[in-house]
Amino acid sequence: MHVLSFAGIVIMMFSAPLFSQAPIQGTVFDPAGRRVQGAVIECQGRRAISGFDGTFRIEGPDECKAAVTRSGFEEQQIDLKAGAESRVDLQLAGVVERVIVTATRSQTTAEAAGVAANVITAGEIKTQQSPMVADLLREMPGIHVVRSGRYGALSAVFTRGAQRTGTLVLIDGVPMNDPGGELNFGHLTSSSLERIEVVRGPESALFGAEASAGVIQLFTRRGDPERTVPRGAFSYERGTFQTDRWVAGLNGGSGERLDYSLNAEQFHSAGEFTNDYYRNTAGSANVGYRFSPATEFRGTYRGFDAALGVPGQVRYGLVDHDAHETVRDSLVSARVHDARGSRFIQQFGFGYHRQKDVFTDFGMDGPYELALLVRDVRTPVPRVYREAVLDAGNLPSTLPSGTRLITQSVTLYPFDPPFVTLNSRKEFQYQGNLAHAGGSFVFGYDYERQQGDISERDVARNNHGVFLHEQYTVGRRVFLSGGIRIEHSDVFGAKVAPRGAVSVQVAGGHGPLTSTFLRASAGRGITEPSLVQNFSQTAFYVGNPDLRPERTDSYEAGVVQEWFGRRLRTEVAAFHNSFDDLIVFVSLPPPVFGSWDNVERSWARGMEFSGRARLTGDLQLSGAYTRLYTRITHSNTPSSLFTGIGQELARRPRNSGSLSISFAPRRWSGFVGCVLVGERQDTDFFGVSRNSAYQNVYAGGSWNLHSHLTPFFRVDNLLNSRYEEALGYSSLSRTFRGGVQLGW
Repeated sequence: MHVLSFAGIVIMMFSAPLFSQAPIQGTVFDPAGRRVQGAVIECQGRRAISGFDGTFRIEGPDECKAAVTRSGFEEQQIDLKAGAESRVDLQLAGVVERVIVTATRSQTTAEAAGVAANVITAGEIKTQQSPMVADLLREMPGIHVVRSGRYGALSAVFTRGAQRTGTLVLIDGVPMNDPGGELNFGHLTSSSLERIEVVRGPESALFGAEASAGVIQLFTRRGDPERTVPRGAFSYERGTFQTDRWVAGLNGGSGERLDYSLNAEQFHSAGEFTNDYYRNTAGSANVGYRFSPATEFRGTYRGFDAALGVPGQVRYGLVDHDAHETVRDSLVSARVHDARGSRFIQQFGFGYHRQKDVFTDFGMDGPYELALLVRDVRTPVPRVYREAVLDAGNLPSTLPSGTRLITQSVTLYPFDPPFVTLNSRKEFQYQGNLAHAGGSFVFGYDYERQQGDISERDVARNNHGVFLHEQYTVGRRVFLSGGIRIEHSDVFGAKVAPRGAVSVQVAGGHGPLTSTFLRASAGRGITEPSLVQNFSQTAFYVGNPDLRPERTDSYEAGVVQEWFGRRLRTEVAAFHNSFDDLIVFVSLPPPVFGSWDNVERSWARGMEFSGRARLTGDLQLSGAYTRLYTRITHSNTPSSLFTGIGQELARRPRNSGSLSISFAPRRWSGFVGCVLVGERQDTDFFGVSRNSAYQNVYAGGSWNLHSHLTPFFRVDNLLNSRYEEALGYSSLSRTFRGGVQLGW
């Protein structure tokens, strides 16, 4: 009897694994189909947190009704069963429209992070048919884009009144800016992008010494690991000024482990003026491999080779017939994402970016005889307005009252030898994400080595950054977010950059007032000196190794409101930025003529308004307006009409805005919009200090003629306005482009 009992126990012990219950498991997705990490799944008293690939696993129960929660999403109730692969689709909560990564270096929402942010999706990029990223940014509140000419010309972005060096640009987490923050947006193309995230406000607490006013992150397109048969696309278009563009792409995957997305394109234009050509050939690759559900490797590459003519200030009749520029840019990144349990995810990353720019001008042009009619204004601050560009050979005998005539002879001298800019950035990153019941904790370390060819010398400096960031939810309506970073440089030493924010959902329900979010934040941003400002050694100017980083102190408050069952979304934000220790060129006694020093201060404050309304299922209206006030409070040239005390900051308009309407019935789509830019401070060699307002009206559309064939078109500057984003540099007149896309 005892022997039989003992044998039964042994049999039960060894047979238990054979009859054990399979676990409950599944994957969590956001509304865009992306996997969501850090979601909490509670099932019969047991809890799991989704990993970096969105998967979760719960041992024990056969089935349960689980509650799935994640900051920024509605709580989801779902029936789960053991042995089945469950899919959990989360819906965004309250006024939240889209998930962003850039605000906190982890998946969250703009409202939960307490930031002003926008996301441009792949669908919007495709619909707009804009070859250049800079043109996609023009309709963002608080963002001002200035292009000094036509395609490929120097393009700068100013965020909330900050310097053009105050906005950090990342591609898949790798910085694109030159060391010191400078970036020419003129060559950044859009065809291979999955989305663009724009965060306005200082983000140095997370990203270091170049994110003093904002961050723009570009994400390249990924392939689908479940698509074993590759999907391809090819498009070709032609337009005004002998413009043509082709784009080719291929993406897919293999065995649910490998995914890839490859893209190549070329854009070419002869331009509107002499020596105004532009060519840009670009390519990208994004490849991922999943070793296990917990570990993934992802590598990306993006590069371009551009060449352009540089005719100069053609609005004044100045044409440089032989000046040209070539730019070669390469970016590589490699990252390993690894989940250590259900709560902790870490990543290791390496990034490399290199750019070489060569400007050549061997010929002399001119002399050109120029004449300008200007008007002087003395109050409240001195300003000079351009009234007309005149024919120097046929000047009027009398001038309008209150104006004066300026004549000048200009010769464009050669630039010999060629001017070469060569710099690179190598970086190593480690980041840990710890999910907890109230939110998530992010911490990490960044190392970067910046190198360049300055004054025919190889120079380098090293930056180390350590950061901590906590996001915590109190109840379901209060979101706290804050962090700090210590940045240490070989040159400027150690600096601390903090940031904190609070968001509160004060209303939510049905009816006209659907939901309301209030937010407030404060932070500090820093921008390090450029390599030239630190290390140059020439006969005319020398670098200053004692320069301090430029500093931005920022405060913001905002209200996000949804109306009429989320058919209308509006956002209002007020901000104040103080800019201190600004670096400018200063004169020195002979034999050296100048160097750089931290001697200027200024401020910018303003209001941003934006809204989006879905009028019908196929009709959407969007608009934005920015009211910006800026002042120079301390200047190296206090009486200058351009940079003197009391003057506005250059190329930041007081009034700017945009308005667009799009419609997308079943097989075709169309859009009409305009960008409006007000009068602003600027300068030229005549001494003019104000640039006139302008508008750019555009329109376009597409027709799904067949599942594999889509014709499309776009018209820019529809009203054929003659304007200059930068004084003297004429923008393109009316342009038309049309083409066809093939897909399979």
